[in-house]
Amino acid sequence: MKILVFLPTYNEKENIAEIIDSLNKLNIQFQILIVDDNSYDGTIEIIKEKQKQYQNLKLIIRKGRKGRGLAGILAFNYFIRNKYDILIEMDADFSHHPKYIPDFLNFFPNYDLVIGSRLIKDGCEEGRSLLRRDITLFANIFIRILFRTKIKDCSSGFRAFKRQLLEKFNLNKFFSKHYSITEEILYACILNKAKIKEIPIIFYQRAYGESKLNFKKILNTFLGIVRIVLRGKKIIKK
Repeated sequence: MKILVFLPTYNEKENIAEIIDSLNKLNIQFQILIVDDNSYDGTIEIIKEKQKQYQNLKLIIRKGRKGRGLAGILAFNYFIRNKYDILIEMDADFSHHPKYIPDFLNFFPNYDLVIGSRLIKDGCEEGRSLLRRDITLFANIFIRILFRTKIKDCSSGFRAFKRQLLEKFNLNKFFSKHYSITEEILYACILNKAKIKEIPIIFYQRAYGESKLNFKKILNTFLGIVRIVLRGKKIIKK
């Protein structure tokens, strides 16, 4: 399988070198695509130094409009255009640990999407406040009801996709600029009747750097989820 690992970054100088090293210690051949929203803290310079060490490291620097969703759409298009077989998306701050990647790959080609889940048996969150855990639980109940799905962790951003699934999406019709891209992509998978597997992971609270999530982004994500459902099938090809 031709595998692409996608990492969106913005000001991750404390984590980026170690996450790249950890990925490359896995006994798996893949390419790493980092889409950076023009970090100003030295992240880009660290990645460029790592490119001298690793030939499998591709960096795209986005300028202009920033956002997790926009970075994701760029990565999905890159993945399809370059005809990779499996796309693994994960955060660059070790909240998603690279050690789980072999577990994801074990379920291909039998599934279209594999989700690293905090909310099934043997999955959990570590280092997070009770408030953040409650927000995660409430958000996923809310999403499950609106999406009419039995998937437990609908907001997980640690996932692996088949190319044949992503090729069914109208990526130019996706509207999410920020965090609701996770749910918008999932809803497209559900509408396409994708075969989805959840596997347990431990979600680790970042040890270094600041979280990019805040109350405004949480609120916008909830509003975005409602809009996703209202827009319906515009995001999938007929």
